[in-house]
Amino acid sequence: MRKVFVISSTLVVIAVLTQFYLAGVGGFSRPATTDSWTAHRAGALAVMVAVLINIVVAALARAGGRIVAFAALPLGLVVLQFVLVALSNALGGSQDDRTGLPLYVVALHVLNGLAILGTAVTGLMNARRLAAGAVTGTPRTHAA
Repeated sequence: MRKVFVISSTLVVIAVLTQFYLAGVGGFSRPATTDSWTAHRAGALAVMVAVLINIVVAALARAGGRIVAFAALPLGLVVLQFVLVALSNALGGSQDDRTGLPLYVVALHVLNGLAILGTAVTGLMNARRLAAGAVTGTPRTHAA
């Protein structure tokens, strides 16, 4: 099951990298329309599903509480992505017009995306160490 954890962690990283690519497609589409971002919005759902599967696989692999919690961290950060967009819209921004404070709030979406990528990559490294036996998932006890 630990090898499956490595595979599911790899899929999370691939899903996040795909999101960056789809953001580029949306950002560089001409003419820019709200449809330019359709694939990026759908990709967010794919990332969430991949992370949820990864959390379950980590638990089934008996990865330990810290590793399972770290596998879950991207899910919270993806939810924050939606919060940032909603907050920008609540401050007066829209898909067609973002200036001033709404623009600066939604720009945090990119930085948070980098945080998601970083946690996904670190989660993959955790999974690889666990599969290699370098991490037991449980605290070690030392005999006296």
